[in-house]
Amino acid sequence: MSINLASTIPDEQQNLQLIPPSFSQELQIDSEFKNLIPPLSVEEKTQLEANLKEFGCIDPLVVWEGKSIILDGHNRYEICTKNQIPYKIVEIDMPSRDDAICWIVNNQLGRRNTTPEVASYLRGKRYLHLKGNREDNLKQNSPKCKFCTSEEEVEDAISMDKAKSLATEYKVSPRTIKNDAKLSQALDTLADALGEKVKHSILSRSPKMTKEDILSLAQVVHTQGSTLAKQIFDNKQGNKSIVQQIKDKQRVPNPRIVGEVCQIISKGDPDLKQYSRCWCIINAVNLHSCAIKTWKMDFPTVKPENLEPTYTVSEEIAAQNCQRIRRLADIVCKDGETTHIAVLEALSRIHDPANLTSKQERILSFLEKEYDL
Repeated sequence: MSINLASTIPDEQQNLQLIPPSFSQELQIDSEFKNLIPPLSVEEKTQLEANLKEFGCIDPLVVWEGKSIILDGHNRYEICTKNQIPYKIVEIDMPSRDDAICWIVNNQLGRRNTTPEVASYLRGKRYLHLKGNREDNLKQNSPKCKFCTSEEEVEDAISMDKAKSLATEYKVSPRTIKNDAKLSQALDTLADALGEKVKHSILSRSPKMTKEDILSLAQVVHTQGSTLAKQIFDNKQGNKSIVQQIKDKQRVPNPRIVGEVCQIISKGDPDLKQYSRCWCIINAVNLHSCAIKTWKMDFPTVKPENLEPTYTVSEEIAAQNCQRIRRLADIVCKDGETTHIAVLEALSRIHDPANLTSKQERILSFLEKEYDL
């Protein structure tokens, strides 16, 4: 990616291209690029217009070289065009559309006024674009023999590498990047179904919605349509939470899915207190509850708000390891060996039951051998 500082006058006088108002129509606006950036409030836009009228357009617009698509400066472009204010441009060479989106995301994340919600959305967008095309990834990394890693496992590894890379760059965890991606997809679903204004109002915290609220509302769009989603969103604007709407028996679907690995949140349920922060596997999903399997026992009815989805490298492996630990727990708890029980309790609180360390695997195998399993 290179930057071209175009010029229509000698370099020693000016190294940026000054665009008079009469040529403003040459620049293009890409709706996806524009909607990555939160809109200004009425007060902010009024102040920007006043500054541009008084001082001129000091900061140049950033444009995709060869395509004349604005990457940064949509508000300045609109105001300058409206008021016949000349502006300058800097052209940047972008290899692809994904690269352009990543540039916009990083540029926006570097600004001081970026809220945590917007930062999460933008990180998720960059991760989704950084993953690239699924088929191309699998072609480049596909196994060369039938005994090698499966395509699904290859794709999981690719995704995890990208998540780790971004996590290091933005100083968050890979799990956060994965959750950011889910949030971005949910918000884009709501934008497509209910309009960009809904997405931006959520990101501006009006109304205030939790990530679970957003994911649940996006699920409503997929399963029951935009009309019901709009009704629920309108109710939310009246401070009626989505969780409360579930309690009121409105047709809001359970966002959890069978086989999903979740972390138990005990708030409001004393029976779950000793299992707080333990992982579990969802066995069944009902309208307003889930049946779950833990390392020690099953719970037939747990509320969705008591389950927080967690990233796992493989739901299948997670289920297998859950079964291994459960078989041991059935014997060890009867045997009463406190040290072995403590080991199983520690394994029940690891981040991902499908991703045991080599030491954890050796300990688990030792206990299985000790009890002839």
